[in-house]
Amino acid sequence: MTNNAMDFSIQDLIVALLREQNINTGYWGLTMHFNASGTSITKADEPETKLPGLAVCVTGITLVPASAAEDGSIDASLVNPVKKARPKRTTGVKAEHRGGPPK
Repeated sequence: MTNNAMDFSIQDLIVALLREQNINTGYWGLTMHFNASGTSITKADEPETKLPGLAVCVTGITLVPASAAEDGSIDASLVNPVKKARPKRTTGVKAEHRGGPPK
């Protein structure tokens, strides 16, 4: 791993995914998918001793709809509000820069 490693909380991941997917409404949460396999593991203080163990890996995540009452749920409208369109100019007059303040 490089020295430029960055840590993210689950809430940070939810916010990033909501923004990436352009989701602006509802409450959302995150579920994680795991895969577990039985294996033999060497004890750290006794390298010649192998014990039954379990290896667990994260295989994915899913952004899921949630309710406001659920712990850890994020309101998409607060973290990724709908962007309002800027009104277009109706005067048709452009400002002109002449290199200094008016005299």
